[in-house]
Amino acid sequence: MKNILKSIFILTLLVGVSCSDDDLRKHDVLAQKNAIENQADPILLSTIITNSTLFYQNLGWGDSRLPSAAQVMMKNYQGGDNIYSSFKAPSDDLNNAMNMLKYVQVAIDRANERGSNTHVGIFKTFKVLMFSFMTDFYGDVYYSQALQGREGILYPRYDKQSDLYVALLAELDEAATLISSGNESISTSYDLMFGGDKNQWVKFNNSLKLRLLVHASAKLPNATAQIAATAAKPLLSEDADMNASIAYEGTTSRNSWVGGSNNWGGTTGNEFVRRRPCKTLVDMLATYSDPRTSVWFAPIEKPWTTNIGLDGVSFQTSSYGYTYTSTWEYVDLAVPANNSPEIQTQIANGNILDVDKKYAGYIAGMLGDFKNGNGHYNTAAGGAYGNFKVSPWSNLFGQNSNALLKAQIMNKDEVQFMLAEAVAQGWIAGSADAYYRKGITYSLKRWGVSDADITTYLAQPIITLPGNKAGDLEKIATQKWIALFSVASEAYLELRRTNLPDIIDNNNNQFPIRFRYPASELGQNKPAYDEGVATLLPAEDSQYAKMWLLQ
Repeated sequence: MKNILKSIFILTLLVGVSCSDDDLRKHDVLAQKNAIENQADPILLSTIITNSTLFYQNLGWGDSRLPSAAQVMMKNYQGGDNIYSSFKAPSDDLNNAMNMLKYVQVAIDRANERGSNTHVGIFKTFKVLMFSFMTDFYGDVYYSQALQGREGILYPRYDKQSDLYVALLAELDEAATLISSGNESISTSYDLMFGGDKNQWVKFNNSLKLRLLVHASAKLPNATAQIAATAAKPLLSEDADMNASIAYEGTTSRNSWVGGSNNWGGTTGNEFVRRRPCKTLVDMLATYSDPRTSVWFAPIEKPWTTNIGLDGVSFQTSSYGYTYTSTWEYVDLAVPANNSPEIQTQIANGNILDVDKKYAGYIAGMLGDFKNGNGHYNTAAGGAYGNFKVSPWSNLFGQNSNALLKAQIMNKDEVQFMLAEAVAQGWIAGSADAYYRKGITYSLKRWGVSDADITTYLAQPIITLPGNKAGDLEKIATQKWIALFSVASEAYLELRRTNLPDIIDNNNNQFPIRFRYPASELGQNKPAYDEGVATLLPAEDSQYAKMWLLQ
């Protein structure tokens, strides 16, 4: 079973960092020395898969920074991330990634000693994954001197992002060769992602390389040739292929989906209640008559209606095993004086935006303490977290585990959208429409949409690519953004790269384009920090400074 139950006994490498210069980065040495270095390859593999997928999924859903920046999730209470507030502070995610990379490096060393080439290749693939996260979100970071505490390098210098990308792509090539050439088997039990299927690991490696090449397509001088060569290799692109994800067991906080009772308290927990779908996402799905709407969102509890005959009428909505009860509330927008004083105030303030709808989202860029979203006037009954006029997330996201909920790194629908863009850009030959429709199909299937509903969805004229480059790229990017909604780390990077769909104007809040370096880098590795900042435009450690990828 692809779940994280088998990885309960995670080998923890998190070691505190001393504030003194003499102790700088000694945790690099201690963490590796304290690792259980005689662990078998399957145990190492299980732990690395689990740590990496949970790290990515937390970025993509549990942590609100990137879902808010990608305009898929907002908060209706204490929602500083609605206006990108968390990007202002230094981010420790680089340190978190390095803690995992220490374990990965130990795994590579041990597998090398045993001659386990296939496992070395898999571990190197995860090494590239984590370093690519670091550079994609920060800019210049250490790589060539990283993880060398035993060799006495406690103050690693940063590699330039342009050099780092070349090195990461080369390491992926090396990893793919090792996976293919290795003679040892992969444990079907401990390989939580691909069940011991070596071919799937090769495809994931190639797909990750394609992702990095697309990220750097505007910067690498030979990007087009490399994209064409990689697109011709086996990718996670066929019906029988698996996604790079694992299932939740749902028995502990760690092995449960973050929205369930083991973490956020389930559908009635304060954290679940205050997080709401963003209006940008809800409206986009409505534009496309998207069947994922009823999978992802719950109906508004008390939706507005302009039909006085429906006032006070309750109705039920059943979707994917969950049933919701809503009650219409009448509003006279034409003659505001016909409403109660409370509703008149909401009309006068322009707060009532969605009427005669079952689903509505929270406005992107609205302060989290704005309790009147979509005219929610009964704030006393709603309390600190509630809003009767904006959809909550569906009950699906309040479960500890479900077949539709996965800890994800990459899904094969993303691969199809990359290929569709590659054709539209003229990087490869083929049919952009075929890849585009296959990507949509994979995403819909991943969320349990029936074949009949998929056929109906794809038959809509609005789905059709217009046949010109700009129009095709916008359609492809929009569907990719929708498909990535719970993998918000990648949704954010793609929105930053393409500015598509055209949603970045977030209530006049400037869009942040990077994480700031951890404070520990400024305090304890200042020469490297200064070199990294110097390559940014402008040369300041700001969330708005452009790294090489964006210059």
